Amino acid sequence: MDKAQKINAVKKITKYLLFLISMIILNSASLNNDLQPFGFAMFFALVWCNQNIFLVSITYFLSNLVFGISEINLICCICTILVFLFFYFLHYKLKKPLNIWLILVYGFLSQVAYMYFNIDSVDGLFYCIAYIAVGLVFLLATLIFFQATVRKKFKNFNLEENVSAFVFMAIFALGLSTIEFFEINLLQIVAVFLLLFLRKLSKNIMLLSAIVMGLGASLNAFSTGFLFIFCSYALIIWIFADKNPIFLILGLVFIDLFVGLYLQVNPIYHYQSLIALAIAIIAFLIIPNKMLNYVLSYFSSGQKTTLVQNVVNVSSKKMNRRLLEMAEIFNELQRLFDSMSKGNLSENEIVDTLVQEVIQKTCQDCKDKNRCLRLNNRATMQALNNLVFLGLKKGKLTLMDVEDTFSKNCLKLNSIIPYLNELLAEYKKYENSIIRADSSRSIIARSLGGVSNVLQDLANNISTDVKFDTQNERDLQEELAYEGINCREILIYEKELDTTVALLINNNHLYKNKISSIVSNVFNMKMNIISVSNSETSNYSNVILKVAPKYDIIYGISSRTKAGSESSGDTHSFNRIDDNKFLFALCDGMGSGNNAKRASELSIGIIENLYKVGFNSETVIECANNFLTMASTDVFTALDVGILDLKNGICDIIKIGAPIGFIKHSDTTDIIDAGALPLGILEELRPSISKFVLSHGDDIILMTDGILDAFENEEILQNFINNLDIKNPQTLADKIMEEAVHLNNEAPNDDMTVFVVRVLDKKSN
Repeated sequence: MDKAQKINAVKKITKYLLFLISMIILNSASLNNDLQPFGFAMFFALVWCNQNIFLVSITYFLSNLVFGISEINLICCICTILVFLFFYFLHYKLKKPLNIWLILVYGFLSQVAYMYFNIDSVDGLFYCIAYIAVGLVFLLATLIFFQATVRKKFKNFNLEENVSAFVFMAIFALGLSTIEFFEINLLQIVAVFLLLFLRKLSKNIMLLSAIVMGLGASLNAFSTGFLFIFCSYALIIWIFADKNPIFLILGLVFIDLFVGLYLQVNPIYHYQSLIALAIAIIAFLIIPNKMLNYVLSYFSSGQKTTLVQNVVNVSSKKMNRRLLEMAEIFNELQRLFDSMSKGNLSENEIVDTLVQEVIQKTCQDCKDKNRCLRLNNRATMQALNNLVFLGLKKGKLTLMDVEDTFSKNCLKLNSIIPYLNELLAEYKKYENSIIRADSSRSIIARSLGGVSNVLQDLANNISTDVKFDTQNERDLQEELAYEGINCREILIYEKELDTTVALLINNNHLYKNKISSIVSNVFNMKMNIISVSNSETSNYSNVILKVAPKYDIIYGISSRTKAGSESSGDTHSFNRIDDNKFLFALCDGMGSGNNAKRASELSIGIIENLYKVGFNSETVIECANNFLTMASTDVFTALDVGILDLKNGICDIIKIGAPIGFIKHSDTTDIIDAGALPLGILEELRPSISKFVLSHGDDIILMTDGILDAFENEEILQNFINNLDIKNPQTLADKIMEEAVHLNNEAPNDDMTVFVVRVLDKKSN
């Protein structure tokens, strides 16, 4: 066993030893020296708080043996354990959660043996009813207190949790008041120590604790002695809390003697009272300040929500500034790459450059140089300009292209024509390299601009202050507890009217449907679980919920390959790009077969990835077109892209080289205009962008040109779609495909694909 395992083992042993001591103390608590119904409450509460049921059962059994091994005592104890074990494992087998009210029912049933031995008369019946009623009330208070302790670590208790905590403290004090060692009362030691500690945390809590412990101890024999002495201790501690510790100690000793000897709150005053007081004071004084401050910091964070909110919002503003600075850097880089593009020379500049190069190369050693370039300069230059201009148009020159006058007068014509053809070929290569280099710079520039836009969007998203919702945290905790779901921590925050709920749920209680339903009921709106991940806390998971968008979508796809072709060039995509947006796309690679398929898959892949990164539509289309333009001169694709906002039903349809599409409503069908030239043909692209507001049951119908070409005209196809009364998008797609194939005599002339997306209002389902 390594060191870490030894430490964990010691911690576990210590924990269950403390449980044993606590159960013994609670079993010691009695009302009027008669009723003792408090022991089993802690057993039930510890199991409810996810402690090991077998170890807790053993601990409870041992705590009962301390008070003597009698047949009735053993039977009642074993009956309590077995009844609860039965129901616990029944719930585990049926995968049904335990809630507080069911535990109260099982607590009642676990006392069957006790009732059997004590209901022997009318007085016995009333005795049992009182015993069980008081025990169940204490059980309820213990469950609420333990649950709040596990979840909130003694912080930010609401009224119900504070009352439950004080009830538990009172009964615990009652049990301690019955335990003495050498006539030294254990409660007095614990009470003085606790009051000295609480004075550093809150004087009000200290005074209230003194009253609660005093009242609890008074329940045994209905004597107010403890109440009076504890309140006197609290008063002295309140007065001398910030004074010299000597005055505090002397004050406590004086008040103990005064109350005991002069006021005689107890019939007999013993010196053991001073011993108990001394033990408590010494125990408190020997605690190292470092340890004391650590414990105090653990308890004294009642305003943590406000602090967390301030820290989060300040950090968000810092991050906002940093992201905006980074966005500006990427924007500057975009401008830099744009400025690096050389662009094409004008036609006159190209002609002048090539003419001067020809003159330098071929005319310098010509004997007629002076005549041509001096006496007839204008005519010679005009003839050369015309020749170069013609060469740029044709790509290659021959002697037949030379003007008659220039042909008769030029002695170097046989050298000029080959050299000029060589220059034209070199220039063509240079021009292509410049175009490709500029395209590369343009892609980099657009990508940098896209990154800048993404960073600006992120900056805007985090700039809004976060608001925390503590009221709903409490309500949700109570609802989860009622359903028996062990939730250790809850964080609810709102940003830009978008509510997020974060839960730390025990892995044994990950009932996702039930959790979603409970959270939705608390907020009175549909909440969906968007992620479940492992937590650093052992056996717990982080569960994140957000407001469900108003709309959802389903889709259908139907495809047919061109007759005689080995594969289809049509590709489609259907992806959620964030919590509230769906991307759907249909791409038609020009032609059919493997080349067309690769082209469409490449286009879809580029589009998907750029949208997922967060680029806007303009940047996505421009970058995709530049990529495809550079990839190959014959990679052309027609593209439909749809982006649907599930919160408001607004849909953007982007068409590039794609045929018309349709929006089918319940009784009408609208046309989506066709797009521009396909991707990869021109560097400058003007896509067709349409915006639609959709409602429940609307269908977005996209198709490749193989479908449209099958019908005689657009109007016939529109009427055919409008007359279809089909609710299932897959059936609708199949029906359109069936008609198109039929019109092609069952042998498609081109690849055919129909993509149908149906919008659903969740409240209408």
